[in-house]
Amino acid sequence: MSQESHLVLTREKDVTVVGFAEATLLDAYHVGEVSRELYALVEEAGHRKIVLDLSEIRMLSSQTLGVLLNMRQKLDPLGGKMVISGIDPKLYRVFKVTNLQNVFEFFDNRADAVKSLA
Repeated sequence: MSQESHLVLTREKDVTVVGFAEATLLDAYHVGEVSRELYALVEEAGHRKIVLDLSEIRMLSSQTLGVLLNMRQKLDPLGGKMVISGIDPKLYRVFKVTNLQNVFEFFDNRADAVKSLA
């Protein structure tokens, strides 16, 4: 695993806000690295309230959608919750086309997303 993180983490009380170092999550290598880091937040570091800030993301792959679904599956039995903030309307369409818009909760901005978990 590389030493450089692909995630940009901040804490707001007991909520972890996850931003991304790259604007695209497309190729298998980066998606794999990001997934390992995300899963470690839940499995190793014990984070239970997570906001995924997608405001800087311009493109993502179907593999990335799978990672997000896995994150939800990891959090659900632990009583955790993950919400998404700042998603570009073009990316939101990907969630609609794949019928995932009802699986995740979306917020226009980070502040509202954090508030929903507080």
